[in-house]
Amino acid sequence: MLKESAASKGLQGKIGSALAVIPLTPNQWTVLALLVALCAAGAIAFTQDLFLGLALFIIAGLLDAVDGAVARARGETTKFGAFLDGVSDRFMEFFFLFAFLFYPLPTVYADPKVWIAALLFFGACMPAFIRAYAAYNGVISVEKAKAMGGFFERSERVLLLAVGLGAGILLSMDYFVYAIILAIFLSILTVFQRLFYIYSARE
Repeated sequence: MLKESAASKGLQGKIGSALAVIPLTPNQWTVLALLVALCAAGAIAFTQDLFLGLALFIIAGLLDAVDGAVARARGETTKFGAFLDGVSDRFMEFFFLFAFLFYPLPTVYADPKVWIAALLFFGACMPAFIRAYAAYNGVISVEKAKAMGGFFERSERVLLLAVGLGAGILLSMDYFVYAIILAIFLSILTVFQRLFYIYSARE
């Protein structure tokens, strides 16, 4: 799992302080990031402009990091804000992958739509579901659920897909499909890692 360094947190703090003067609440920053991600998906699905789509998704990702920084700078962190940010993250990832259902990706071993559907299930859904459902059923405590990590989570998944798409734009979209397949494999390993953790930490 990618960890935030002290330097990264310090940079986010400076950015949050600088942007705190803009009359947007942290939740409005979250919604703005979501809207930009939706535009990015539209660029890929309807105009087939991969470069514009990737650029907009990068902007959406940067805006997504702003909401928390602004909330901390203003002292306006809330549980609902954290919840909204997490839900927004899942929507943004869905928009990104869903857009490629309308883009003519090359066939690598199987129809690319199969790989996209598998990644949505094993990557975007199952790791988060396993953690939440284990805590909901009292199999592990909420504290243990929050502490549950994984070697391939959303940040790693998004980075891998972004690199794969960049290679696809510059070289061949086969590389993007291979990145999706690799992300599926690593996500499945993370699912089993979390299941093993829950079994070991069960109450």
